[in-house]
Formats: sequence, C-alpha cells, structure tokens
Amino acid sequence: MNEQPIAHLESQLERLVEGAFAHLFGRHTRAQDLAVELARAMQEAATSGTPSDPRPIAPDHYCISLNTQTRDRLLHKQPTLLDRLSNHLLELATNLGYRMICSPTIELVTDDSVNTPSFRVQANHSLKKHSTTAVMKRVEIPAFAKPGNPQILIAGRAAINLVDDVVNIGRGHDNQIVIEDPSVSRHHLQLRLRFGRYTLFDTESRGGTWVNNVRIHEHNLQNGDVVQMGSTQFVYMEDHPMGETQTGITPPVEPD
Repeated sequence: MNEQPIAHLESQLERLVEGAFAHLFGRHTRAQDLAVELARAMQEAATSGTPSDPRPIAPDHYCISLNTQTRDRLLHKQPTLLDRLSNHLLELATNLGYRMICSPTIELVTDDSVNTPSFRVQANHSLKKHSTTAVMKRVEIPAFAKPGNPQILIAGRAAINLVDDVVNIGRGHDNQIVIEDPSVSRHHLQLRLRFGRYTLFDTESRGGTWVNNVRIHEHNLQNGDVVQMGSTQFVYMEDHPMGETQTGITPPVEPD
C-alpha cells in the first residue's frame, strides 16, 4: 500500500476533526487508522480500467459503521464531515493512480455491535451495490441538473466538452485533459461535479492555479471564468444567454 498518499490523508483527517477524533475514539484509535481503512477499502473494491483509460476504477460509495453515540457526537462536532471526506477520497484516489466515475458518497451507519472506540469501513461501486433505504437517501444528491453544455476553451484547440463527474487536468498523459506545458504540474487540477455545478480544485500543484487573476485552492466555476495554470489559460463556458456570464471575458486567442 502506498504510504505517502495515506500519510497525506491522515494529516487532512487530523485537521478536519480538530482533536475531536481522539476525544471520541480514544487514544488507541488515530486518524491514521481511518485513513488506512479508507485506502484499504478503496484498493480492495477497485475494478480494472478500460483500454482507453487503464487506470483502476475506485469505488464511489463508502459505508463507515460506528457506534450510535460516536456517530451522533462526530456529526454534531463536524456537520460538514461527509462532504469534506468525499473531497479527501477524491484526492486519495488521484494520488493512488485511480479514477472515479462519480463523486464519492459517504454514509455513516449506526451499528451498536461496533465498540465505542472502533469503526468498520466498506466500499463498493454505486451502480453495483444493493441499496438499502438509507443508502438511497444518500444517493439522491446527484439528481441536480448538470450545467448546460459545459466546456473549456483553450487557445489553438477545439472546445473540450465536460461529460464526466470528475475531470483531471495536467501535464501527465493519464489525465482526461492533457496540457502540453512544462510549467503545468503532472496532476495540476481537478474538476468535480457537485450539486449541479463544476467545482475546480487545485491538487497541490507546483505553480498554483488562478481564476480571474485570483489564486485559488477551490472555486465553483461560473460561465466565463478564466483559469490560469502555468503558462496555459482556458475559459470555462456553459450555454447561457448573453449577460449571464460572471466575467464577460472572451475566450483566449492565439498570439500573432
């Protein structure tokens, strides 16, 4: 098991729960334990890639079984825990060389047979799992309508339509969108479809990412946003009437 991505996930989890983890789970259970179990569940449930993209496909549904008291306290202290864990799992999958078809969903299930300082993690693919009523409630989130014909425009290239829920962009040839620019990191940024909008995440790139001349780590994309990565610029566009763009900036053109 690759230890570097897990160590990074561990540090993220420690910041996420801000000491509540040790308080709720006790000294014998650490954030590292949850990081390892999530990574192990991801690897065990991963399936083979396709000829066009050989990267393994990571599971997109994770079930964490907890004692009722622990679950309630954890959600009380961290009400955004599930959404933030989803973002961490996407980053973990990228760092492990996997890809996800859909944004991951996480479910905290009460199981009083689990001892108070412990938990269990199971992972599967949403299209293959046998859904329970509780799981179906969680999967209703992707029902948001997708943006109208989302695409990115890069000078000298045809418009690139965005069709996947998760789109990796960078210099490496294992990305869905490859940028031939030495100043761009191998895995520079990621677009994730959440709640009917594409959100841009800088995946700890070497040179950073700017949107409309402002450096960002996370940004909900709007029609007309100009994104700068390295020496490459692209514009995010949707099918909207004139006047609905955020910036009104026209697509980049090639220099003379």
